[in-house]
Amino acid sequence: MKELHLLILVISLMTLSSFEAYAQPKECPELNGLQETLLNDKKVVLAALKTLIPKIYKFGDYPNIYSERNVFTAVPFPMTVGKKEEVLVKMIDREEIASDGEITLKEAINIGLQRAKEWNVNATLTSVNSVDETMRGSRGGTGKRFNWFMIFIVPGTDDYVLIGISEKKITVFRPSKQSPSPTIPYNEIKLDSADVLQLAKDKYGLKPGKDWATGYHFTLDSIDGMPILTVYGNDRDNRFTRISFNARNGEVVSAIHKLPYGGGLISKHIGIDNLTKKGMAITGIVAGNNNLVVWGDKNPTQFSITKQPFIEWSHNNGESWTELQVNNYVTHAWFDMNDQLYAATEKELWAGITAKSKGTKILSLDHTIENVDYSINNHIAVISNEKVYYSTNQGESWEQAIVPKPFYVVQISDNGDLVGFTEEKKILQKTNDGWNEITMPNSYDEPLDMKVINNRLFITTQSGIWIRDLQEGNWRKIKVDEVVVKLIKKGEKLFGYTHRGEAIYSINTKDERRPEKVFDAIDSIVWDVDIMGDTLWIATIPDYSWEEMKIP
Repeated sequence: MKELHLLILVISLMTLSSFEAYAQPKECPELNGLQETLLNDKKVVLAALKTLIPKIYKFGDYPNIYSERNVFTAVPFPMTVGKKEEVLVKMIDREEIASDGEITLKEAINIGLQRAKEWNVNATLTSVNSVDETMRGSRGGTGKRFNWFMIFIVPGTDDYVLIGISEKKITVFRPSKQSPSPTIPYNEIKLDSADVLQLAKDKYGLKPGKDWATGYHFTLDSIDGMPILTVYGNDRDNRFTRISFNARNGEVVSAIHKLPYGGGLISKHIGIDNLTKKGMAITGIVAGNNNLVVWGDKNPTQFSITKQPFIEWSHNNGESWTELQVNNYVTHAWFDMNDQLYAATEKELWAGITAKSKGTKILSLDHTIENVDYSINNHIAVISNEKVYYSTNQGESWEQAIVPKPFYVVQISDNGDLVGFTEEKKILQKTNDGWNEITMPNSYDEPLDMKVINNRLFITTQSGIWIRDLQEGNWRKIKVDEVVVKLIKKGEKLFGYTHRGEAIYSINTKDERRPEKVFDAIDSIVWDVDIMGDTLWIATIPDYSWEEMKIP
């Protein structure tokens, strides 16, 4: 069980028959927030405390610490100084208190087994797993969850039934056919989910899962003839962790967690690769005339690269870095022709960011910014909630355009033309009459990605890269040694990378020269790329692999 948190409440005796209780937060609460009750009435005292504590700690730096806890016990201390009496109050996390609708793995099996036997008297269990939800409760902290799925088969046949349970009631009952799976005799399940959770906490310090799920999760399978009960959570460093036990006796069968490898900022100069910011998730890199900017997450996990966001710039080609102050995590950044830095966060655009200033907010939206583009002369376009917001005066004013279909990418030309790439892989150009589809010159070529530079449209396909002049409408094509699946635009520079970012090509945007391979990403996951002078900069993020855990 999680360590109980202690809080001392000082109770001031107002009179012999009543008192006021208060818990001291960072700043003193208002007097009208105190709860008056009778000294000799234990039930009233506890009720008062349960009402008081969430109110008092509703505000401040840590509003969730106490509002998310319940009063466990309240014990009077002897008289101390003057007319004050102290009460020791034990408070327990809500996650340690199961809601009425939550059940353990074995309790779920009992409910499912009864229904399965009604379906077929020979029904036998093959697997169980908990299902994620956001219904509060303990979220697995007691070994209990609201939702469970399980499969029963009829041995010797291909009959099986999937049963879903939510809040102790069967909500899914789906018979079907499948190849037989190994069965789990009920009498071999000696341990329950609560038991293995406690073992995992005691031996490995297992913590609740975050990002990939809410809290702890549980599975039961038959592996090599053994009933294996597994609990999922995070290790002490918040890495995805899986600990498996033999359900017959509680022996540890496997304890593994996902550890990162790779990630960081790679610079390639005269054929020599150098890695800095090792282990970080570098999600963006952009080069200006004199400055270099990178952004990402300093401490990423497999399921999140926004936990410890940062953005930094360098005036000396990456020899030293200065952190910039930007609200929220940065999703995109660029320099205009005057080397002024712009950045996009989740719902905002900022301009004029420096080491001394976070700049000026030029756009704030109610919904997430899904995609951003800018032209050479700094026209700007963004996608948010199936609308395109665009500006042709560097963000001083904005116009809106409703898109006919969901866009994956939006681009804006130097002339202010808007071009969208839909989720159905159609390319649409905005005109006075609405959005018109741009038809590929070869009907067999399906667009994989597209970018607009100056007033030219670049489209990568399986057969090569097509280029179209947006004004004249003529097409030409350049060949690439490999299929480029993604395009990266950096001002007038264009890059492309192949499947899984295995190779990066530099694509000439002014003539039809064959694209040049500039980097082989052997063990790197490439996220972004740019060139400054004669140095190629590659932003990479970590990959993850299962590794054995050591008992602390």
